[in-house]
Amino acid sequence: MACRCKYFVKLLNKCCFCFSLRTGTLLLGCVFLTWFIYLCLGSAFMMECIFPNEYMRETKGPPAAPKTTMVFSFFGIIASAMVCIGVHNNNELLFVPFLALTPFYIFAHVMAMILYSFVWIIITLFVITIVVLIYAWIVIYSYFTELRYAYDEDLPQQTYI
Repeated sequence: MACRCKYFVKLLNKCCFCFSLRTGTLLLGCVFLTWFIYLCLGSAFMMECIFPNEYMRETKGPPAAPKTTMVFSFFGIIASAMVCIGVHNNNELLFVPFLALTPFYIFAHVMAMILYSFVWIIITLFVITIVVLIYAWIVIYSYFTELRYAYDEDLPQQTYI
């Protein structure tokens, strides 16, 4: 997995152990798209069926957690779909929303760990999610830089005298 390219910012040649960087980026985009759709629908189900009157009673934990999860998941759906479309069209600019929103997702997970009073199972799930988000950010950024510098070899070399 070490970088054998001439650009320092390109971190990986392959991702997901045996797939090419393009296929791995597409897989990660589709996995995150499915995951965010599941989170959005699951939090909507929780708001309507499990906690319909969450503001009317005393609860442990943050009272608006399902609503916040649904908003973050909605933007995650858009960012992940743009990653999938960007891989399909070889358009690196469509990766920017995912690359920009990932630090906010990590910060939201850290804040949720603090708000949920450090329950061990939640900490474990959040740490796994943060590690996966960091790995996905590295892979998508690597493909982003590969697409950005893909045509540098085709350009004529300029010599200055």
